[in-house]
Amino acid sequence: MEFYIDFDKYLGSVIDSIKQLLYSRNADIFNRLDFDDDSIYLEPLLYTYVNQEDDKWLDCIIYGYEKEKKKSIDVFSNAEGVIYIPQIGYFKTGIPAATLILESNDNGIILLYDEKKTEYVFEPVLLLDNGMELVKYQHPLLEVVFTEQVPKEAKIDIEGIYKIHLNNLNKGLAIIAENNPENYTLLLKNVKKVMLFNAAQPNSFAVMKAHNMIFLNVNVWDSEMFFADHISHEGGHVIFNTLTYESKFEMFNCHHNTNFSEVTGVEREHSSVYLRFHALFSYLEITKCIESCINNNALSKRNVHEAKGRYVFHVFRFKLAIESFEKINVFKEEGLAWFNFFKKHYRTLEEKYNELETMYVLDDQPYDFNSSIFEKRNPLQAINS
Repeated sequence: MEFYIDFDKYLGSVIDSIKQLLYSRNADIFNRLDFDDDSIYLEPLLYTYVNQEDDKWLDCIIYGYEKEKKKSIDVFSNAEGVIYIPQIGYFKTGIPAATLILESNDNGIILLYDEKKTEYVFEPVLLLDNGMELVKYQHPLLEVVFTEQVPKEAKIDIEGIYKIHLNNLNKGLAIIAENNPENYTLLLKNVKKVMLFNAAQPNSFAVMKAHNMIFLNVNVWDSEMFFADHISHEGGHVIFNTLTYESKFEMFNCHHNTNFSEVTGVEREHSSVYLRFHALFSYLEITKCIESCINNNALSKRNVHEAKGRYVFHVFRFKLAIESFEKINVFKEEGLAWFNFFKKHYRTLEEKYNELETMYVLDDQPYDFNSSIFEKRNPLQAINS
């Protein structure tokens, strides 16, 4: 596979597509935005915007990117009264779920609600060490993305959890940079924003409706190894969406959105063929990173210990995913080339997996690897004694 070399070509195809979609909705869009500045068209909220029908959101999404900013636009607060404007920052108003007017002049920005000037506290965007943005508060359109994953009434903590884990997030990215530099290069090109949250559900996720962004469900006790794992995982979904944005239509001998149960006959399979295939790319990148971590003398003994547990966990699931596709006849030429690529990588993992598998107890792990459970069942001192 030449995707590491040709990645910019695939990324360009997605950018061209979003430009076309924006133009179809707003014929004057390129009078307002620089057509040649592709970084603008990596903004995740633009993908959320084109996946819904209400044009009211556009002004506040592109305000920070415009050649000449409008003097007055409508802006929208989230359930906590925070207005998020990309490239600009956050306006904390205390007025929840409301439409306000943002006016700019030589003296700065004022907000109006019900025709009255409204006080606010401003916070700038927060950039990580590598330039990615850590999104600190919800945008109403991203709230919609969440409600598609989990019941609306679920309690989701964003502000509290990012403050706990900012340092670990930067460390996790540094671990990927050192241990899987090829993938790290693609992450820098394709993942522009990260949101941390804590909730009973959903699991960490990435969706095409907020392309170029990942959402990580992190526990208070998690460390930098969580981030090395989950950024590789969810970032892998973003990258694979880009790599197969056009070719997914030619990968399978059924529609790519066909429910996996229809081709396997297993009723409990709820995701599509394409999403199940996505997992193989994520396992590829997770295991590349974690295997290198195991051999990295610069990491702490605790991190290497956890990396070994995560390695066994993911290689076993990689194996199950490979086997699930080997049992069915679903590939066209493009899909088969990818599948053979995944299988080739999986075979390189088996020897170390067999060596480690008997050392660790993982039979009580939930769907996502839980480091707290792992440590209780596999204490570092006992494993190394």
